[in-house]
Amino acid sequence: MSLAPDIVSVSTAQAPAMTHILLVDDVPQNLVALEALLAQDGLDILKANSGAEALELLLRFDVALALLDVQMPEMDGFALAEFMRGSSRTRHVPIIFLTASPSDPARSFKGYDAGAVDFLHKPLDPRVLLGKVNVFIQLYRQRLELKERNERLERSLQLNETMIAVLTHDLRTPLSA
Repeated sequence: MSLAPDIVSVSTAQAPAMTHILLVDDVPQNLVALEALLAQDGLDILKANSGAEALELLLRFDVALALLDVQMPEMDGFALAEFMRGSSRTRHVPIIFLTASPSDPARSFKGYDAGAVDFLHKPLDPRVLLGKVNVFIQLYRQRLELKERNERLERSLQLNETMIAVLTHDLRTPLSA
């Protein structure tokens, strides 16, 4: 019979939440192909057929990355990117523009000015796209982990300050008597 108490290990780490990425293209076949290429565990792929639909999704979900088609009716990818940069909620979301247009430096610069981190031309090289997407997913998850650690450290600091205040009070009480 052991006299040592049973120690139960409690992990504060939770199962990783789903990471959302946003695909925006007015051609449904492109969305299906991108979704099939990018599908992986822990990744939720949000699809939008228009800029307006994409904005609605961005209001509901925190997104790690947005892949935007440049040429869409009504609201093109550049306009959508400007809306995203104008909102504090989506300002930090990395944007990769996808286009079938021939390489044009002026359009590329317009994309970078609109807030893009990259500009890829169709047909896409699957390895290049997967590599880029995976990097942004890792960065997003690391940012969430750092935020969580920072919150835990702040709670610990507050607890320590409270404990020091109580101990200081308790030490002064006998001395004042």
